[in-house]
Amino acid sequence: MTAAEAIEALLVGGLTKSELAARSGISRSLLDGYLSGRIQPSVAQLARLGASVGRRLDLAWSPAVARSVPDWARPNEAMRATPLTVQQRAEVLERVVDMAMALPRRQRQSSGYPPFKTIRAGGAR
Repeated sequence: MTAAEAIEALLVGGLTKSELAARSGISRSLLDGYLSGRIQPSVAQLARLGASVGRRLDLAWSPAVARSVPDWARPNEAMRATPLTVQQRAEVLERVVDMAMALPRRQRQSSGYPPFKTIRAGGAR
């Protein structure tokens, strides 16, 4: 059960969000944040909300729910890289270099730094 679901369960008895906020001393905007899931309340705040309507908070550990991975994200045989021979690797490298050479080049602009000065052995002038 999420925190938002636990708070919604407190509101089932016909209590409005404003009434729950007033009874618990937690602001209505903070309560709205909890219900939308944007903000997670502390355990103490959940206990405070429950106590304001005569409920006690019991905590227990439960097994974690495994998040299912979509089929497209699961590794499969098609994702495995096929081993390449030296000749095939050279051909791939040639294609990459050819494509890089075909890219348009920008004109080199001068840097905003002053040109380097040479320092002579006898000291700078």
